[in-house]
Amino acid sequence: RFLASPKSSDKNSMAQPKQRRSFLCVTLLASLLLSAFFGPSFVVSVGAAHKPTRRSRVALSAEFQPGDYVKARYHIDHNMHNAILLSIEPERGPRYVVSWDEPDEREPLSGTTDIELVKKAKTPLTGQGVHNEKQVFFVGDKVDALFYTDNGWYAAEIIDKGKKGDDYWIIKWKDPDGGNPIEEKPGHELKLTKRIKNIPLY
Repeated sequence: RFLASPKSSDKNSMAQPKQRRSFLCVTLLASLLLSAFFGPSFVVSVGAAHKPTRRSRVALSAEFQPGDYVKARYHIDHNMHNAILLSIEPERGPRYVVSWDEPDEREPLSGTTDIELVKKAKTPLTGQGVHNEKQVFFVGDKVDALFYTDNGWYAAEIIDKGKKGDDYWIIKWKDPDGGNPIEEKPGHELKLTKRIKNIPLY
């Protein structure tokens, strides 16, 4: 009687363990040779590589808080510029609203989805101004201020906090043009042109 030859599927199933053993033997032999050449600290892992898990959008936005100093991408020139983070909208990407250090007059505040942390704020920004995404000012900032006589905007510097409220500032005109060189102005009558370098948030 003739014996039936093994099915091809049986051959393949028998060959697979041999191939795995051969692969492990070659890997271990290569590891020994590399260890002998490079030293005992050289280790080759034969385990399967694991892809890093992607961090959720909520986790990414949790790294930031209003007041953090960041670099953010400006949609006009697509470059990264220094800014202060004002607010975070996790449900929109997340989307970040920032106040630029040297803003474009057309857009002193911008929304962006691309930011990089530079410095953490010692004390996060809070209050109605942050909630309403209003410009933030500091003593020493260079600004353009509204001049009532002709409704023009002229260069000035913030020299102190105002006394009429949280968003009032004492400014000194660069060229008072014969008028009072120092005035108190509300924030909505100021346009930031260049932020002070030593920001007191950090």
